Amino acid sequence: MPTSGPPGETPNRFERRRQQNRAALLDAAIELFQGQGVRDTKVEDICARADVAPRTFFNHFETREHLYEAIARQRAVQLAALLDGACEDPAPLDQRLPALFAAIGQYLDERPRYRELVGVMLRLGVEGGSEITRTRAIGQAARHFIENGVTRGEIGDRHAPEVLAEILVGALNAALSNWSASEDYSLARNLEPSARALCDLLSAGVATPGTTSHSSGDDGAQ
Repeated sequence: MPTSGPPGETPNRFERRRQQNRAALLDAAIELFQGQGVRDTKVEDICARADVAPRTFFNHFETREHLYEAIARQRAVQLAALLDGACEDPAPLDQRLPALFAAIGQYLDERPRYRELVGVMLRLGVEGGSEITRTRAIGQAARHFIENGVTRGEIGDRHAPEVLAEILVGALNAALSNWSASEDYSLARNLEPSARALCDLLSAGVATPGTTSHSSGDDGAQ
């Protein structure tokens, strides 16, 4: 006669299934949004692609806006991972930052249908959109990037890391906003000068070999 498993076994299996359904819905939504746009994608389309019943969708997302927020947070975590990865790159700042921005720009330029979803995320003001929250994934990763640059002697320490981090993420958000609003706006092409300008800004105040600080007060004091 079969015996039941440990008390915690069934809930764990149920939770795994729930997580799988949620991931499948997110993946299906992103794929459909990129292929046919946000407005032309119905909840039923997402459920069919994810191979789940329509009622399952609303067990995970009360409204479409909740789905958009979940996608935005997922993308924010992915962007944070890119920023963290850039910290491990031994290349200098004036190569790492433009390369990072170029990768983001190229990825989205190749997915023009994604404009609509990016616009939705920006309007919602969730992470990955226009809100910059220092304690969340992107804010923390951007601050880590800045602090790493300061440690490496590539970024000046005149301003607080969180302030510079907000400027960095703000530059990305501004470009994303323009890209989402205009089909003629090339994200990759416009992010390149933004990255160069940021490099100049962030490196301001960094002493170069053979120079001395103006604050030393010892020049010529013999």
